[in-house]
Amino acid sequence: MSGAAVHRKLKFGPFELSIGERVLRRDGQALPLGDRALDILIYLADRPGEVIAKQELIDRVWSDVTVEEGSLRVHVAAIRKALGDGQFGSRYIANIKGRGYSFVGTVAPLGGGTESRTAKFRHQGRLPVRPVMLIGRETVVSEVSDKLRNERFVTLLGPGGIGKTTVALAVGRAVAEEFGGEVYLADLESLTDPQHVAGAVATSLGLALKSKEPGSELIDLVRSRKLLIILDSCEHVIEAIALLAEQLYQETEQIYLLATSRELLKVEGEHCWRVLPLDFPPDDSEQTANAVLRYPAVQLFVRRVAAKAGSVLLTDEEAPFVGEMCRNLDGMPLAIELAAGQVAALGLKSTASRLVSRPELLKLSHRTAVPRHRTLKATLDWSYDLLSDAERIVFRRIAPFVGHFTLEGARYVAGKLGEDAGEIFDAIAGLVEKSLIVTRLDDGQQRYRLLDPTRAYALGKLEEHDELDVISGQHAKYVAELLESQREMMPSLPRARRTAAYSDQLSSIRAALEWSFGRRGDDEIATRLAAASAQVFLELSLLIESQAWAEQAIARLGIRNQDSRRAMEIYASLSSVLMHTEGNDQHVRASFSRALEIATNLGDIAYELRLLSGLFMYSHWTMDIRGATDIAARSRELALKTRDSDDMALAESMLAASNHLLGNHIIAQQHCESGLRYSQSVPRFRPGQHLFHYTSFLLIGMARSLLYSGLLDRSLQYAKLALEEGEKSGHPATFCRSLALIVPIFLNMMDTRRSDQYIAELSDLSAAHSLKPYSAIATGLRGQWLLLQNNLLDAISLLKRALEELHAQRQEMLSMDFACDLAAALMKVGGHEQALRLILDAIDVQQRVGKLLHMPALFRMKGLILASRSAEHHFEAEGSLLSAIDWAKRQSATLFELKAATDLAELLLEQRRVSEAYKHLRAALDRMPTGIVSPDHERALQVLNRLQSGTKAVG
Repeated sequence: MSGAAVHRKLKFGPFELSIGERVLRRDGQALPLGDRALDILIYLADRPGEVIAKQELIDRVWSDVTVEEGSLRVHVAAIRKALGDGQFGSRYIANIKGRGYSFVGTVAPLGGGTESRTAKFRHQGRLPVRPVMLIGRETVVSEVSDKLRNERFVTLLGPGGIGKTTVALAVGRAVAEEFGGEVYLADLESLTDPQHVAGAVATSLGLALKSKEPGSELIDLVRSRKLLIILDSCEHVIEAIALLAEQLYQETEQIYLLATSRELLKVEGEHCWRVLPLDFPPDDSEQTANAVLRYPAVQLFVRRVAAKAGSVLLTDEEAPFVGEMCRNLDGMPLAIELAAGQVAALGLKSTASRLVSRPELLKLSHRTAVPRHRTLKATLDWSYDLLSDAERIVFRRIAPFVGHFTLEGARYVAGKLGEDAGEIFDAIAGLVEKSLIVTRLDDGQQRYRLLDPTRAYALGKLEEHDELDVISGQHAKYVAELLESQREMMPSLPRARRTAAYSDQLSSIRAALEWSFGRRGDDEIATRLAAASAQVFLELSLLIESQAWAEQAIARLGIRNQDSRRAMEIYASLSSVLMHTEGNDQHVRASFSRALEIATNLGDIAYELRLLSGLFMYSHWTMDIRGATDIAARSRELALKTRDSDDMALAESMLAASNHLLGNHIIAQQHCESGLRYSQSVPRFRPGQHLFHYTSFLLIGMARSLLYSGLLDRSLQYAKLALEEGEKSGHPATFCRSLALIVPIFLNMMDTRRSDQYIAELSDLSAAHSLKPYSAIATGLRGQWLLLQNNLLDAISLLKRALEELHAQRQEMLSMDFACDLAAALMKVGGHEQALRLILDAIDVQQRVGKLLHMPALFRMKGLILASRSAEHHFEAEGSLLSAIDWAKRQSATLFELKAATDLAELLLEQRRVSEAYKHLRAALDRMPTGIVSPDHERALQVLNRLQSGTKAVG
């Protein structure tokens, strides 16, 4: 072992792993861990984020002997136990299905380590793919990178156009490996509302916030991660950014911040780095071509001219003009780029003479003359003066666009200048040539964008001409029309393209909404835009923002629009969002009911079905079984009218789910099979048509009903398909629902490995997207998993917490599963009275609401609790177990009949009533499908063998 390795220590969570000492410590205390387990831990922790094949681990740790894979599993289990892996959200070692193990905790070196390697997370760092022209900034990038490593929080300070973003992106790429790729750009350019700052930063991290305190929620979500956040363009929302940045710095240990701003944030932890202009040739220096080309400002200038006009060979005659121009522009990168655009169009000498004729620009070459930010404005004034009348009009009128826009968008917003649109298109071409607009090619279509400083300047010109409100209103109308025109087309696109398109439009949508709902806005445009943009926010999981716009829109609808399609769409979006942000309270039902009333009055059957699907989901989760059954029947009647396969599949999925909750498993299977046949005739599920993904719902229904029927092999097949379909949907909520309802199947089969993997995935995904109900379900499922490990105290803690959270959110679908297992855990630790009260209350609730699905399990658990108390309760326990068997028979729940019959047989065997026990158990086994092997089946056969031995002994 090398000297460096002897002293190497790794830190993750509260643990310290000394490689040289071969010791694992927690809070300074050494933990007992065997040599083989230590070898495995060191090998995994030293390569975080990598998937290490099981055979590679075996070859590494047992190089001298031959062992089975089971030995590896045993030692990994020991490591997990020592680390408390999987408890209370802590995750260190993941089993990657079919591949091996991976250390997924965040690792940092201690004691002079030279390398920091960070585990990979679901959302990888996202820096723009665009190339960065880095000229004259190499030293700056290196020094800022060092400062960032040492101080954690650096603000790049300078005027607009100085190149702060370019430097920040270059620094991000320079340090990306040290953060395991976890480097994120939060582009704040388009924000005008400070309340959206935390949400925008979260979106850049691939997270969606739902809390009323978004800053605190964001910190909770990233606290355990090591990553770099680039906060770009802070000055216009500086107070909100400053508050968030200070929270991130103070309340985390591994979050690094790199901000770009025109003024300091002035908060704790901030270290300033002033970005200076590019070096340019002094007026007393040598002015030959070779001499001036040594300066970065000239290099940038020449490159930009070449990009516009083709190859450029700077001559000694031209060099003084270029040097003077760069001096007059004070080495400002954006100003130089603008000037280079004019040179490409007008020629060097003509542009230089024009520049010289502007004395205010010449004064700015002296650094003490005026504030540096005036340089860019003066340059933009100069560029604006060179425009034609048509170019000036179009330039200022496209200012409301934030981000990219099309020629058609520019034509709509800029208005008619002549007889046709050709004049506007020519003006756009001229603005591109003069570098006032940047372009990109997107799916074969040219798209345009004003850079932020240029857009701010154009907005000023728009206000000078008293056109700001008129053009902003025109822009808002255009955005609304564009979104309305996409309603039919967007759902047919692949999800990745759909999301990219919506993301690209988001900044302009926000700008249009903020103006429309603002002091000088227009209620008619505002409500129209809110309805048109609702699907965008839902698709991008921006739930809090969607809720805010919907609530504002409802307050602005007015009498004329109260019963309009617009109102229907706004109420529909609000109800869908509220289910995730506020839980299933009465506001959700009220919003759904209002939208449904409007749809019915309008005679819009398709939208009525969409709303019914959302209302069904609400009833399903809140255990309103009668309501869910009525909605399913009503949906089928409507689907029969539309004769649409999508609608029929949707109705069948509702009928299947309601029958499943009633315990009608055979009927539920029939509806699932019918729904799947309908769905096969549809080329693709159309997102937005209904409020839940019925194909995954049908597959879940099949998997769960087959489990209850005892057809375990088929149940597992459908479980796999359901998870694949849920993941393929691309919607986090859909995949979370699939995981939440499928994991119980694997737990029933006592498949702890796959259960562990899927519970961790559900926990991570629900946390990343702020899907609070699914996070609570993940907690409950982890409690069930711990119960299988006989970790009773932790299981009790998590199950109690899950039940409390689900009750508060009125998410009752899986509560009975958790109640049964909580009772089982309480019984095992001697809490019989508490366990019995829990089950009796649950039985009462289930009978009252008509949810009969869990009756076999609840009566079985009641019997087990009574049987475990004392012999004098055996008679009552026997009655409860017989009731469980009876309920299971009525539901064709063969698996649960076998569970209860096995428990009853063991109880009767204790009383030496062998023949009775044999009769009940034999009958239950005979009703089980043939060829099925499961833990419950094996247990039943073991008890049967004991009974047969007892029968012979009696004989």
